[in-house]
Amino acid sequence: MNDLLFSVFPNENFFDLGLFQFGRERCKPAHSFGSATRNHYLFHYVISGAGTLFSDDSNGNTQTYHIKSNQGFMIFPNQIDTYIADEIIPFFKGIQKYLRHFPERVAE
Repeated sequence: MNDLLFSVFPNENFFDLGLFQFGRERCKPAHSFGSATRNHYLFHYVISGAGTLFSDDSNGNTQTYHIKSNQGFMIFPNQIDTYIADEIIPFFKGIQKYLRHFPERVAE
């Protein structure tokens, strides 16, 4: 078995993302954020605990996701969302990555 996995994506429509902020947060029970939109991508990885994400899909319908430890979620620019930490075992979120889209960059 090979220990290396490498993929090249044939799509020519790439855009650059750049990390501009990261951190972690141990949420208090029932802590919530939103309803909100952002102008950047946001990825949360849940180290421990649980909570609920309410996020609008591309049709504007709110979807409910139950998030637990070792799962993550991505929030996209202009996407309406709310997340709430569990009352008993709240989120401990790590590797919160705030990513910005840089369409003006030219591939080298």
